Amino acid sequence: MIGLAGVEQAFLEVMKLGLKGDQAAEKLLEIVGRTNFIPESAEREYKWALYLAYRNYIADPSAGKKAMEYEQKPAC
Repeated sequence: MIGLAGVEQAFLEVMKLGLKGDQAAEKLLEIVGRTNFIPESAEREYKWALYLAYRNYIADPSAGKKAMEYEQKPAC
């Protein structure tokens, strides 16, 4: 499984701040970037993915956790 450290904590912090839209996405990237290396060239994709996962988490925290999981498949 591949993952980023501190994602759920970032979700909780952004929820507590009441941020929405691009402000929420920027804050998620900032928080997660504190403990994970995020290449500058991939920041836009990470921000979008974090925000989508955050929206899923808000809608249903248990389903949101499942949506954050990603199993790496072996290469052929």
